[in-house]
Amino acid sequence: MVSDAHKKIPKMIKLDIQELINAASYLPSHGKLAISDNNLVYLDIDDAYIHQLFPLLQNQQIKKPDYFGEKSAGAHITVIYPEENKIINDDDLNWEHSFVVKDIVTAEIGLKTYYVILVDSPSLLKLRRRYGLSDMLSFKGYSIGFHITIGVVLS
Repeated sequence: MVSDAHKKIPKMIKLDIQELINAASYLPSHGKLAISDNNLVYLDIDDAYIHQLFPLLQNQQIKKPDYFGEKSAGAHITVIYPEENKIINDDDLNWEHSFVVKDIVTAEIGLKTYYVILVDSPSLLKLRRRYGLSDMLSFKGYSIGFHITIGVVLS
C-alpha cells in the first residue's frame, strides 16, 4: 500500500444543498469501468449527474466541467489518474461497479474550486488496492477521495 503521508489535502467545505443530494439519490448509482486515451481509469456514469445536478448549484460563476464532447469521458468517477502511472489489465475494464452518494463539498486545488459529490465505492477501493495504490487518489499532488465533479470556478 502506498502512503498518503506526503500528499496535500485540499481545503474542503461541506455544502448544505439537500435538494441536490435528494436529486442524486434518484440517479443510477452504478457505471462501467473504462479507460481514456490518456490512461485515465474511470467509472463511466450517467451524464445526468452533471446535466440535472449542475443547475441546482445556483451560482452564476460556476461552470460545468469540460468533460463533454468528442473523446471526452462525460460524467465519471475517477478511479486511477494518469499521473498515478498504473497500467490496468484489460480484464478489469467494462465491469459494472456501484457507488453511494455521500455529500456535496467544494474543494480548492490550485487556482480552481471544484464542486464535487463525494461517493463511496467498496469495489473501486478494492480495485485500487489490488493495483498497489493508496485508498486516496493522487491528483496534482493532492490526496482526494472518489467523487463526481459537477462544477468548477476559476479563482
